[in-house]
Amino acid sequence: MLQPYFLEHMVNLIHTPFHLFSTDKEIIQKFGARDIETLIFEKNPEFVEKVFSQKSEQHPVIFTESSLVYAIFAKGLSKGTVIIAGPVTIGPLSQEILIQIRRYYNLGRKSGYIPPVCPLDKFVSGVLLLHWHLTGEELSAARLWKRNQQNYTATMNLQNRISQDIFERQESAGLHNPYEQELRELDSIEKGDIQALTKSISETYEGEIGVLAKDPLRSHKNVAVGNITLASRAAIRGGISVEKSFSLADSLIQQVEEIDNVPEVEAFKREAQFVYARLVDEENIQGGEKQKTKTNPLIGQVKDYIFSHLHDPIQVADIAEHMDINADYLSHLFSSQEKITITNYIRREKVRRGENLLKYSDYRIQEIAFYLGFCSQSHFARAFQQVVGMNPNEYRRKFGNRKKWKMK
Repeated sequence: MLQPYFLEHMVNLIHTPFHLFSTDKEIIQKFGARDIETLIFEKNPEFVEKVFSQKSEQHPVIFTESSLVYAIFAKGLSKGTVIIAGPVTIGPLSQEILIQIRRYYNLGRKSGYIPPVCPLDKFVSGVLLLHWHLTGEELSAARLWKRNQQNYTATMNLQNRISQDIFERQESAGLHNPYEQELRELDSIEKGDIQALTKSISETYEGEIGVLAKDPLRSHKNVAVGNITLASRAAIRGGISVEKSFSLADSLIQQVEEIDNVPEVEAFKREAQFVYARLVDEENIQGGEKQKTKTNPLIGQVKDYIFSHLHDPIQVADIAEHMDINADYLSHLFSSQEKITITNYIRREKVRRGENLLKYSDYRIQEIAFYLGFCSQSHFARAFQQVVGMNPNEYRRKFGNRKKWKMK
């Protein structure tokens, strides 16, 4: 049974408007919807008809119409009535797409309509929660997508398309690049072996990289995204913090999307692999020769915590409390496996972040010090000198990429 109180709070949770429709397709009630979002339904009766035609009496239906996402609920409501969640967009839209949306829904170009943003995973969680509220059924995300397959043409054609593409590949194309060569690249990254990575990239072999899109630039970008993703996982196996590796991958992939030519994508892809290999190499150098034993998963949790709190003053006790573990045990475990104390690791990671800020930003050194959780600029300078071998001013003069710097 629908409880208005529940829907009112759902709006706050997933930033999604809801409309309750009667059997004759008239709006009975709305929750969190602006007038312009109600107009989408009122000015487009054919769209409402289409929505009603897609409803299911068994599960929520998720669909997209002109870049906007909706969900339809019928189960658990009075017969013939439906709830429509949406419209939302799963990410910011360009001005060009916004204009197309306003035109498509007859809102007028000057309406200024901008749909609310809700990441897809959050939207799906809201859909599952509302479904449970209406029906009492605990539906998982995997089952929801499974039940929605029949609504998506690409999913329905998946197996046939796979068979067709594999057949065409066998008939008209040669071999792919060898898997063993790819493993050598990833193994080099995992070990932080720059020389081995250079050698594996330089290998000649039979076969070609797969075509991942009809447009050559898009295809090379897709390959680059795959390579960066694999490199990030290899670096994690090599000892890099999960959060650091994933955050770096996010940045690198976004940069790939900004490139407008194939040669630069190829060069960028290779440099991204070397970035990961150098990170692992630096980790190994700083930590000394590590034991050849499997790293305790607690080590990764420590590194993730430090990465996420670099702008705060961090104490070992804070990490231990967060992980609900004895601080002395955690310190001993980290030191024995990483060959560096947690305190020194924190200092090293803060200084590394400081190096990037000195190179690529115009923040004052005092601002960088406070941003990284140091109690003073002099404290940051001492730590920086110990790790890097020069003070922050010297480092910025030598490596800074800007013509003018705020030195004080």
